Amino acid sequence: MKKRIIPCEKINTDNFSVYGSYITVNNKKPTTSDDELRFWNRLDVMGHEGNTSVCIVQTYGRNGLTESTLEKHSKTREALIPTDDIIIVAALADSDNPNLPDLSSVKAFSVQRGSAVILGRNIWHHAPLTLKEKVNTFVIFEENTPDNDLLVLDLPKQFGFLYAVEI
Repeated sequence: MKKRIIPCEKINTDNFSVYGSYITVNNKKPTTSDDELRFWNRLDVMGHEGNTSVCIVQTYGRNGLTESTLEKHSKTREALIPTDDIIIVAALADSDNPNLPDLSSVKAFSVQRGSAVILGRNIWHHAPLTLKEKVNTFVIFEENTPDNDLLVLDLPKQFGFLYAVEI
């Protein structure tokens, strides 16, 4: 199988902004702070119709850092909150055909435990990759997203290759 190598970038607000929001408290003043706690409100807001579903996707390091599937949601933003370090592969939608990814925009981002990402609408992505044995990532989106707002592509079938992330 052909592989396209993509380097993994350490995520930051600037390099992730076209794909969605990077949620971190680094360099942000807390809304509330005292001897007991610090609290940051409205780091981002996810508006959607319907109920919010809190899910978990469990990924395994034994599968390596290869990505053979991409998916997107055209009506829904998706929050990913990892319990350990993960890697997210993301791509913009093709401007001529939004039902395909823009292959020139594919990037891999390392996301550290204690931070999160919110993927924008029409951003191609898939389950996080990990080097750990097993990592749970909380997924938050509108409850009917998997049933009503999901387009999935098999990269080897569609394009004849898969992505391999290089650390």
